Amino acid sequence: MWAWLSRLLGRESQAAGSSADEPLLKAEREVQELRLVVQEHEAQTETLRAELQRARAGEAARLSDAVEERVERLLASVSAPVAQLTTQAHLLEAEGKPVEARDVLAIAKRLVGALVDAGLTLEGVVGESASFDPDRDELLSGSAPPPGDSVIVRFPGCSYRGRMLKKTGVEGLSGERD
Repeated sequence: MWAWLSRLLGRESQAAGSSADEPLLKAEREVQELRLVVQEHEAQTETLRAELQRARAGEAARLSDAVEERVERLLASVSAPVAQLTTQAHLLEAEGKPVEARDVLAIAKRLVGALVDAGLTLEGVVGESASFDPDRDELLSGSAPPPGDSVIVRFPGCSYRGRMLKKTGVEGLSGERD
C-alpha cells in the first residue's frame, strides 16, 4: 500500500510540477518558433539582396552594351570621312600631290553631318549677328559687351543635349572688320 501511496503522491508531484512548467515550455516553443521565423526572413532577405545584385549587374551590362552600340554607330558613320581625310593628308604631306580645297571641304561637311546626326548641335552661324550671352558665347577680342548686345559669330559653338561643349566664338560689332 505504501508503494501504491508513494506512486500516487509521486504522480501528483509530477503532475503538479508539469503544470508549473507548462507556461515555461509554451514560452520556449514560441521563442523557438520566432527564431525559425527570423531565420526564414533572413534567408529571404539574402535571396532578395542576391536578386537585386544580379539585376543591377544585368542593368549595368545592358547600359554598357547600349553605350558601346551607340559609340560604334557614331564611329561607323564617321569612319569613311576620316579615312578620306587621312588619305588627303597623306597625298599632300607624303607624296606632295596637290589637294583640292573643295574635296577637303566636302569630307569635312560629311564628318560634321555625321556628328550632327549623332546629336551634336552647332550654335550660331559664322558671319551672322547674334545677341551676346556670356554663358554660351566667348568673346575673341576686346572687352565683353553687356548681355543681349549684338555680336558677330566667328566660330560656331557646339552643344549636346542642351549642354555647351564649346562656346560660340564672337566679336563685338566694334571689332568687326570690313
